[in-house]
Amino acid sequence: MKKLLGLIAATTLSTVVAGCATTSEKQNYTEKLQEQAALAGRAATVLQQQMLQPSQRRIPKDLVKKTRCIAVFPKVTQAGFILGGQRGRGLISCRQRSGDFTDAPPAVYSLSAASIGLQAGAAQRAVVLLFTTQQSVRAVLDAQVKLGSQVSVSAGPTGYDQSVNSAAPIVAYGIARKGLYAGLNLGGGKVEFDRDANTAIYGPNPTPRKVLLQTPQVPQSMQTYAGAVEDFTNEALQDSQ
Repeated sequence: MKKLLGLIAATTLSTVVAGCATTSEKQNYTEKLQEQAALAGRAATVLQQQMLQPSQRRIPKDLVKKTRCIAVFPKVTQAGFILGGQRGRGLISCRQRSGDFTDAPPAVYSLSAASIGLQAGAAQRAVVLLFTTQQSVRAVLDAQVKLGSQVSVSAGPTGYDQSVNSAAPIVAYGIARKGLYAGLNLGGGKVEFDRDANTAIYGPNPTPRKVLLQTPQVPQSMQTYAGAVEDFTNEALQDSQ
């Protein structure tokens, strides 16, 4: 009888523990998904605010038109004095088979870069990267982009109506608190696919190609950002017609 009661107690305890583990996993998943949705909202705001800037503070529309993938990192933290670094997380979307960014599912990537220069304390800025060549797109789909060594990156020109005759494979913009775009040195840095974050959004075993080019529809948590990318890129196309 005692053995039977002990077996029942052990079984009950195992069930409770398993139930707690399942609840914890669900909670972690929910929190992770909410985190990505919040990131999408902040990234969307960066593009929406850019569209409201005066013409002289805008990314050239000709450059947006030729962009094949666009990355938005809403908060990149730069810290240190003399020798520091920059880190942040953001979203990348790429043109679909239709040729535009309509219903383009975004993938979460991290941005990290060493920086050398006079840095007083810590600063935060938004970073926008425009991938303009097939070479740069291949690097995105390979899950890691080595800035400078693998694919060259340059600070972008400003002025919405400015003519852009040529551009580096990756063009970078940094946005300070006042909304002014300034030159940005990301040489030696990297943009890397965030597998854990993308798993929370798209399910097990995500890959850049599967997420960016083969996802049939934009998940609800990413729709705000996807809509902002579509508006941002369509505006440039419409204004050029």
